This record gives sequence, C-alpha cells and structure tokens, in this order.
Amino acid sequence: MKQISDLMPLATLEDLREFCQDYARKDKKFNKELTSFLNERFIEDEDSAADFIVRLEEAFGEEKNIGDRWHSYYVTDWDEVYSVSTGLLKDARRLLDIGNASAALQIAMRMFELTDAEDLNYMYEDDGDWWLADTLEGYGKLLVESIGSDSVPQEEKDEVIGKLKKMVKSEIWNLGYCDMNRLLQEASAASQSDDAMLRMLDEMILQPDIYDSNRAEYAIRKITLLEKMGRKDDAMKAIEQYLYMPQVRKREIEKAVERKDFQNAITLIKGGQKIADEKNQSIVEWKELELDIYRRTLNWQMQTKLCRELFVLKRGTMDYYHELKKLIAPKEWNAFLTKMLNETDMLVWSSSSIEADIYAEDQNWEKLFALLMGTKHHSLDMFDSYAHHLKATHSDELLTEYVNMLKNYAERNMGAKHYSRIRHSMEAMLKLENGKTVAHQLAEHFRDVYRRRPSFMAEISKF
Repeated sequence: MKQISDLMPLATLEDLREFCQDYARKDKKFNKELTSFLNERFIEDEDSAADFIVRLEEAFGEEKNIGDRWHSYYVTDWDEVYSVSTGLLKDARRLLDIGNASAALQIAMRMFELTDAEDLNYMYEDDGDWWLADTLEGYGKLLVESIGSDSVPQEEKDEVIGKLKKMVKSEIWNLGYCDMNRLLQEASAASQSDDAMLRMLDEMILQPDIYDSNRAEYAIRKITLLEKMGRKDDAMKAIEQYLYMPQVRKREIEKAVERKDFQNAITLIKGGQKIADEKNQSIVEWKELELDIYRRTLNWQMQTKLCRELFVLKRGTMDYYHELKKLIAPKEWNAFLTKMLNETDMLVWSSSSIEADIYAEDQNWEKLFALLMGTKHHSLDMFDSYAHHLKATHSDELLTEYVNMLKNYAERNMGAKHYSRIRHSMEAMLKLENGKTVAHQLAEHFRDVYRRRPSFMAEISKF
C-alpha cells in the first residue's frame, strides 16, 4: 500500500472535501477540530480575505504576449482575470453567507481597485473584456450587501465609502463598465446614517468637475432622503435650489401630474422651456411634456397648437402629421397642411422624405410629382422609393426622366456596385405603366454602348 505522501499529490480539492465531510460525520472529535479550524480560518481571522485577494492580484498581474516578432508587446491577460474573478465572486459570496461580511467587502472593494488601475490594457480587439461589466455588477451587489452588514465595523465601512468617492470619475466608469456614482449612493445608503448620507450627497453635488446628469442624480437622492426623513421644509428648499436641473424639474412635473395638478405642471414645464431657451438648448422635450398635459385634459385647441409647433421644430414627423389630421376639420386640412409645410425645414434623406410620405398618404399626386421633379428630391433613390405611387397619373414623364438619369449615371460610373444600382432602378421602372417596354429599350441601348462591360451586361440581362 502506498503512503499518504505518495497519494496526496494525486488528490483533487473535491476528493479532499468529500473525505473531510464524510469523516466529520463519522468522527465527532474530527468534526469539532475541523469546524474550529475552519471558523478560525474564515470567520475569526481578520486576514481571512488575504489569500483570496492575493489570487485576484496575481490574476490582474498576468500578461500575455501579442502581435508578431516585429511588433510584440504585453497586455493584460483578460482570460485569466475572468477565470479567477468569477470564481472568487462565488467564494466571496459564500463568505458573506456564512457571516464574514468584512472579508466579502474587502474582496469586492479590491476588485474595483484592481480594475481601475491606470496601466491595465482594457481593449485589444476581441481580447475578452466583454464580460467585465456583468462581473463588476455582481461585485457591486456583493459590496452593497456586505457593507450593510452589522458585523462590519463602521470605521471599515467609512473607509470603503471614502475609496468609492475617489472613484466616481474613474477609468472603469468612463469606459462604461460600472456606474460608480450609483454604486457610491447605494453603498452609502446601506452603511451610513441619514445625516452622514446627506453630508456625502452635498459633498458630491458641489464637486466642480462632475457631470450634470450625476449631479442631478445626487440632488434627487438628497430630496428623496429629506422627504423620507419627514423634513418637508428642507426638502422643499432643496427642490427650489435644484429646480434648474432638468431631471429635478421633470420629477416635480411627474408628481404634479400624478396628483392631477395640471396647472402647476404647466408652470413647471414653461419654466423648463425658458431655461432651455436661455441656454440655447432644445425645447422639444418640454413642448412634448406640455402636449401630454393637453392630451390628458382634452384641450384640443392647445393640443393642435403644440402638435403644429413640434412638427415644425422636429422638421416634420409622421406621428404629429397623423395626430393633426385627426384634430383638423377635413375641409380645412389642405390649407392647414400647406401653410405648415411651407414653414417647416423638412427632413430629407437619400431615399426618403417626410414631405413625400405625406403627399403619398394624402394621395396628392400632383404635389408628389412636383416634389420628385424638384432639385431637392430629384435622384434615382427618390424615384425608386416614390415613383410607383404615380403609376396612374405620371408614368410617361417619370419614365422619360428615369431614362435620362440612368443614361447619365452609366456614363459617369463604372464597376459592379454601380451596375447593380442601375439594375435596381430599372426594376423600379417596371412598376410604372409601360415600364417593361421602356426598360427593355434602355437595356438595348446599354447593350449597344457598353457591350464590352460583361458584368454590366450580366446585371441587365433580364430586361
């Protein structure tokens, strides 16, 4: 029989765990000794997180060589970081579950510190840091749960909060891996007194380089906390103080709407519009909020006014066109639409146009034809998108123009991509009256002029 010194190197961790558990069930003395050892190792020892953290630090220290023999350099081995950090997250959660919240907190905080190191190579093609955001989310939840435990000394909690404050503009936040501002707020709420939380929020709001969206998030958290504490007067003062922030103002608008105080909601909206206008910012979102109030209160006159304003501001949208068409009397619609379109700098894309969509839906074929023949919409893409609507009224004119444009296009362009483009337009010609005949005649012209271009001939072979 072999000795234990020979056999131990062959044993896996699972082998040893299974043996210890089975033997502990049979032998009370061994059970007691093993329990005492494990308690001392993982619960009572102040450095019970140390070995786990060492493994994490070693993983982040691993590098791998990339490139070739001429351009070779080392980058962070994210495969190793992924393997170790995901496994340690489970170990740290087990520590929390058995009551060692302090060790779990230390491991979680160290993960954020290591990930935020300035010398880490985050991006290398498909190197593998795609998992990092999900993993940090898991460590963030662990941190918040751990820091909220009564077993963690307040001094240790305050130290972690101090570290998080310094990381709110960190590299991992800037790269989108973790919202450190949100983590700081949740960790503070779990570990600090209400008064300490208020001090922290005030401190973060006054930071000079903080993003406006984050400043507003801290302000809303402060207002919410004051309301929760029953300090209504202080909450109202904070609302007035931070009402210049759009997020705070929108919160108050939502609350006013919930209690059906629509007049106050309108007043708040008008204030938001004024601030945006003074700062040369878009007022569209404020107009949309105002429109929602008029929809709720069935104020059709103001609903019409706001829909029209928003149609012009947004350079034409089918949503407001449809809404206005329901609000305007049919006999007044054409004059109303013409005036509104004349005042709107309409959006035009390469192959579509809100104005063309409107004329097509209104079956205003003369205006659609005039639009296509005008400079702004005169292109093969536009013809391909809208000419079929005019089959019954303007086929001859459109086919003539199609032939002219395609002949000109073929003269100026060569290559498979362009030949495919010509074929696409010739297929669109088939949707027009007598389109098949004209497309065939055009194809014969191309076969005569460009017979030495085999790829072109192949594209138009069906015509």
